[in-house]
Amino acid sequence: MILSRIIHHLKTQNWTAVGLEFLIVILGVVIGFQVTEWNTQRQALARAELLTTRLIADLRDEQWRVEGNAIYYGQVSDNAQRAIDALEGRRPVDDETLVIEAFRATQIFSFPVIRTTYEELVATGTINLIADQALMTAAVEYYETGPENLSLQDRERAYRRAFARLADRALYDALAENCAEPRTLGIGDFTVLPEILDFPCDIEGQDEAIAAMAARLRNSDALLPLLRQRAIETSIESASQIYWQNLFAEILPPVEGTQ
Repeated sequence: MILSRIIHHLKTQNWTAVGLEFLIVILGVVIGFQVTEWNTQRQALARAELLTTRLIADLRDEQWRVEGNAIYYGQVSDNAQRAIDALEGRRPVDDETLVIEAFRATQIFSFPVIRTTYEELVATGTINLIADQALMTAAVEYYETGPENLSLQDRERAYRRAFARLADRALYDALAENCAEPRTLGIGDFTVLPEILDFPCDIEGQDEAIAAMAARLRNSDALLPLLRQRAIETSIESASQIYWQNLFAEILPPVEGTQ
């Protein structure tokens, strides 16, 4: 329709009308491009907000995992040291307490790193959509460094294996059921962490097995050096989390109810 009007104006040599028609066409094109650009920017902003929200959620779960590592391995180390003190005669304890402490010294805090959003950002080249530079820098440092790769724990789990070689199956199952961290432990629940491993624990119906296990623990020459190693490596593991704890404290708001 506009083209036919322009042709008509040209035939009648109505140059003012021709100019106005051309101006309308140009403005229409400009406005069309601008609307497209606005829509693209709006979609990019919405995408950035979604990715930022998801990244923060992932990092909050990782903050929980780091906090859990610090507390959990601190308690593992404490149990190992108490068992050492008992085995070396500095601390008199009953058989059940010794067995429980020696068992808890074997435990591993095992939760996979949650990195889905970060890997999506890297794979799609959209990491620059994260406008919060402190958040993006911290995420890159955390995920690319890989805290789990910095661990000094014995990957062969020598003490854990040594303990298992001394334990009866039924007793070990009872210890795992009653004295390890809850099997329903949920990622992100900070309230369970303070007593994640150090909580009251009783083993019923295993008196003979406990007495026999305690005797094996006390008579094993191979176990004590491994237990000493376990106490030290888990103490280091616990203390090493402070860097990541501080990193998360800088980029994430405080966890409600923990301050």
